[in-house]
Amino acid sequence: MAAYNIARSLQGHGGAIRAICQVDDVLVTGSMDAAAYVWSSTSSIEQSIFDHNHWVTALTTLPSTHATRLGGHGFVSGSMDTNIRVYLKSAGSGFACAIVLKGHTSGVISLAWLASEVLLSGSWDGTCRGWDLATQTCTFVLPNHENGVCVLGLENGSIVTGSTGRQEGNQVVDAVLRVWQPSATGNDYTLASTLKDHQGPIRQLVPVPDIGFASCSNDGSVKLWTSGGDVVMSCSHPLNHEGKPGFVLGLAYLAQSRQLVSASEDCTACVWSLDGSLLQTIAHPQGLWCVTALNGTDFATGGDDKIARVFSTSATMESSAAEILTLQEQVDTAAKARQRGPSAVEIEKLPDYLQRASRTGPSDGFIQMFRKGNAAWACQWSGPSQTWLDIGEVTGTGSGGVVDGESFDLVIPVEIETPNGLQKLQIGYNQGQNPFQVAQAFIDKHFLQQSYLKEIADFITAQSGSYQAPVLGSAAPAAPAAPVTFTSTYFPVKAYSSFDSTKVTKLLSTVVQFNAAVAPTVALTDAELETLAALLTTLTQTSYYHSSQVASAQVDVALKMVEHWPAAQVFPALDVCRLVALHPVGASVLSRKAPWLLERCLALGADSSAAVPNPTRMLAWRVLCNYCVHASLRSTLVQASANVEANLALAWSLASGNKTLAVTLATLGLNLAVAVAAKERDASVALASVLSTLAATDALDDDTFGRVLLAIATLSSVAPHLWPSLPSAATLRPRASTSPSLLAILDDLAAASRA
Repeated sequence: MAAYNIARSLQGHGGAIRAICQVDDVLVTGSMDAAAYVWSSTSSIEQSIFDHNHWVTALTTLPSTHATRLGGHGFVSGSMDTNIRVYLKSAGSGFACAIVLKGHTSGVISLAWLASEVLLSGSWDGTCRGWDLATQTCTFVLPNHENGVCVLGLENGSIVTGSTGRQEGNQVVDAVLRVWQPSATGNDYTLASTLKDHQGPIRQLVPVPDIGFASCSNDGSVKLWTSGGDVVMSCSHPLNHEGKPGFVLGLAYLAQSRQLVSASEDCTACVWSLDGSLLQTIAHPQGLWCVTALNGTDFATGGDDKIARVFSTSATMESSAAEILTLQEQVDTAAKARQRGPSAVEIEKLPDYLQRASRTGPSDGFIQMFRKGNAAWACQWSGPSQTWLDIGEVTGTGSGGVVDGESFDLVIPVEIETPNGLQKLQIGYNQGQNPFQVAQAFIDKHFLQQSYLKEIADFITAQSGSYQAPVLGSAAPAAPAAPVTFTSTYFPVKAYSSFDSTKVTKLLSTVVQFNAAVAPTVALTDAELETLAALLTTLTQTSYYHSSQVASAQVDVALKMVEHWPAAQVFPALDVCRLVALHPVGASVLSRKAPWLLERCLALGADSSAAVPNPTRMLAWRVLCNYCVHASLRSTLVQASANVEANLALAWSLASGNKTLAVTLATLGLNLAVAVAAKERDASVALASVLSTLAATDALDDDTFGRVLLAIATLSSVAPHLWPSLPSAATLRPRASTSPSLLAILDDLAAASRA
């Protein structure tokens, strides 16, 4: 057979890709970032869908019969939020949610069609359900499965279901395939046979016309079955260093070439003939969750590295040498990273994977690392099913490791200067976390001085390459210098600053109080208040930011207040938006309205009228400061930087005697300079002028002046042509206090100007 090569890759998700389907000439991907993306044939994101409140774990294309009946082509999604959604596309517009099917009590993990008419769904609630889209009702339930259920409809009208099994001691047992036959009336189904050939959880079922169906399992095998339940072929993924095959989590049947493709957590996709011969193994950087057959002989894979990849044998879709080389480099880099993951000593300290049944997660969604053979393995606790769900092997970067039993992408050694000498500690950090939140948790855990916050956060941000452990509390800050003619340990600043206090108990009560005072036409309903309360609960649990979700409906409640509430009452809504911008998924959801919210914040922040109280003005600017935390929002701020700078100058005239507003504006000025240093925007005379205005103000406190000073130093160090537009160190020195750190920055700034 002709070998498969990568044709294109789809990058943009913020979480592992769990499902893929094809609708006409576009692909749809579902991810653990709770988003579904629609991809054009040029590999660009054509549409982003944020309707789901949890992982998107199943997708299937809408058959043409339903497309005709419902008035548009589309797809169906299943989510861990327990809902099934039907999306339709009308002429000249994107996909919109037309139907929501409710009935499952746990996450929906499998979708299939029975004779193109009945939608089948499988869930972690142990049931398979049949749905009539015309009436939007559940017409039958096949109960009593062992936890998670995968589903399939056969040509002869039968239904096949597979279960993930149940925990018995330290083993998973009773992973069962069931074949269900329709009654004479076709209105219900009876169990015809029970098949127990698999020795591990059954993950996916696919139809194989003229034979029956195929299945895959955590036991590492792919099996081909007749419709009557006889195994006619069985093959397994190659054994790993432990002598076991990897979990096979996804399966696809390529009808045109009559081949099977399996996707495994062992980082490979395998192409099989129907006689069980392994035809090709395609390495991936990380473990795979899914594989889907596309038009012709093509297929697409999705996995933990957040990238969907399309593979083809077609000469017209042949990959460029660069595309193939990129994939190979990604595979090689990931392999080296895995070799440098958690040490054997660190892994040995983790609880045994086989003993996980004896441990109960403290809450739904809790993530725990276990020792599985010689590897660290991540599992998530499912409250409804009372079982641990596999996430995958924990792999580290060159500086990865384990801190207190938890695995991190980066483990940073830190020395804390105390009256009793140096205390050696470690900070665990995962890519995508908010450095300030990690730093705050580190301070709280070790009872450190709050004054270390920014220094620790800046140091975390700086650690993308080689580093030395800093001595916190000494005069030397953490950020490394840029390669300029004069090197300073203080600037250019590399880390964006934010306002991330999550003490929101009073915030909700303020919303309730103001809600009773605003006009009834703009007041929140009881349901909306409950939605807002749930959002605030998520936002306060910062240690779960890596796995928690923020729904678009929750953010919409906050934006409703921002849009309609009077300036005197709107500040708690702005505070909610400030917090949403800190959350990785929240920022992604908020990015849909980012340009509008930015304009609204600028209008409130620069309004000098008495109708705008200081808290409203200050929080409007803090929302924009927090735009800098995640790239999805930061791009909007950078694109509007000229408008932001103009309004910042206007707002500065209102900051006299208002320390909180002054430090907020100084922070945003610093962030704008950091964006220049990061090459995310061009340097401008306008920014230099704004910073000069800020620096010319008398009686600034050390915190505010320090941020202005760092902004000026950062901008001057990366844009020396702006030196004439910026105040010199000699001009600034009389305004500085006797603070050693401020004077040291001024000394470096003076030295840089002479270099």
